[in-house]
Amino acid sequence: MRIDRFISEFEGLSRSCSRSLIKSGKVSVDGMIVRDPSLHVEENASVVLDGKRVVVFGMIYIMMNKPAGYVCSREKSEGPSVFDLVKERFSHDLSVAGRLDRDSTGLTLLSNDGQFVHHVISPRKAIEKEYLVQTVKPLTPEQIEAMSGGLLIGRGEFSKPVRVRVMGESSIEITLTEGRFHEIKRLVKASGNEVRALHRSRIGGLSLPESMKPGEWIDIGENALKKITGAK
Repeated sequence: MRIDRFISEFEGLSRSCSRSLIKSGKVSVDGMIVRDPSLHVEENASVVLDGKRVVVFGMIYIMMNKPAGYVCSREKSEGPSVFDLVKERFSHDLSVAGRLDRDSTGLTLLSNDGQFVHHVISPRKAIEKEYLVQTVKPLTPEQIEAMSGGLLIGRGEFSKPVRVRVMGESSIEITLTEGRFHEIKRLVKASGNEVRALHRSRIGGLSLPESMKPGEWIDIGENALKKITGAK
């Protein structure tokens, strides 16, 4: 990897800023000052920027309790983002594995591992996503039956949950293995009701801890996929 890219990736700096720092003699590799931005370095090299070791962060797997009012997008015009909650150098390199709407809450996964993200969101992998849904009106037996059997939700799409479990008069737990755009809201609307609140509590075998407050996150480590799929 080029030294300017190395500094840019692991310090969250622009390539032009990295090149300027290198040319000014503020970067050393294995104890030797370098001034050539195109110099190739290995990721295990000892790179020091302005007296501070550049830490290679590797693969990151984050579990977050997404709060309401935050989007799973980097588009500044859409408002506060889940990426703003991860105030680390590596935050610019993360992607969301299964987005939630702005007003939805709960378990959100972020990673810089593209294969992991694809595995979690791919319908072919059939990973269950569990949601607690509060409805605007009390649920009727007909609505529960309709959602359980599957409904056309528009755009020629058919949604059939893995499970629909009644939790209260206006509360249900819906489990899906797909992730169509606004699928739960469209499913509930197709049944004759509307969603008041939506909270994702589980992805595969990974459940959101009740102790985790909105906006909090933890790195669940390189065995994240095993925790989700239950693989040994």
